[in-house]
Amino acid sequence: MPELPEVETIKLVLQRRIIGLTIKKIQILSPKSFIGNPNSAEGQKVLKIERFAKLLAVNLGEVNLLFHLKMTGQLILQGESVKREGERYIGGHPTEDMMGKMPNSHTRVIFSFSDGSKLYFNDQRRFGWVKIIDNGKLTIDNLGPEPLEKEFNWQILKKNLLKHKSQPVKVVLMDQSVVSGVGNIYSNEACFNAKIDPRTKVSNLSNLQFKRLHLGVLKSLRDGIAHGGSTRAHFRDPEGHKGYFLDYAYVYGLDKHPCKVCKTIIKKIQLGGRGTYYCSNCQK
Repeated sequence: MPELPEVETIKLVLQRRIIGLTIKKIQILSPKSFIGNPNSAEGQKVLKIERFAKLLAVNLGEVNLLFHLKMTGQLILQGESVKREGERYIGGHPTEDMMGKMPNSHTRVIFSFSDGSKLYFNDQRRFGWVKIIDNGKLTIDNLGPEPLEKEFNWQILKKNLLKHKSQPVKVVLMDQSVVSGVGNIYSNEACFNAKIDPRTKVSNLSNLQFKRLHLGVLKSLRDGIAHGGSTRAHFRDPEGHKGYFLDYAYVYGLDKHPCKVCKTIIKKIQLGGRGTYYCSNCQK
């Protein structure tokens, strides 16, 4: 599932590529994936693009296009606004066909812009969606603090985590009401950065561990953004660099591999129904 760094990377790409362009046409190939009247967005200019946790909001003046990629959503930008002919910008869930011909069997919505470029909303499992929301009604409920905002400190993280003090810390980090935008990838990495066993109950954490966890969350998210998120290698950022954070991950997806710090073999367990990776030596 795309998490905060992946959606932030998509936001940065789209800010540089489609702000100022007009949406000429919206083709809805899967009605389940699009909520609202497309006529209210067609003919409107893209004014601003924002991220709220894992949600992406494209402001068109009186209305917004709100994107949620959920488990398998992708946004693929291709055409005149892309610097090099034949290249495309891809964000979201990685698939083998993401560099193939567009639209494909997973394309749900196509946005055509005034410069000839197209934005494809693809989604294998159809859990994701695009909604049209009036500008005055754009409210995002039940979200915790934005971790990249300067107001987010270790005391706020501690307070929110302690609302679920009997649960494992890694599970609680994924609760979007505790902290926005952190999912399975970055909660694993945050626990490693903080040197905390992901199974540790929140109630057993010391203030020092809360402080380390706060820094661990920030490091994992900032590293993810710096490396273009976890989208597979065909992603290009606005400067043409490949983005694949998982090449730099310490534990996620690395079970049975030696720890990059101490060479202990990384273990994989299930916590809260999700794959959880940790180093039994580095994380106590």
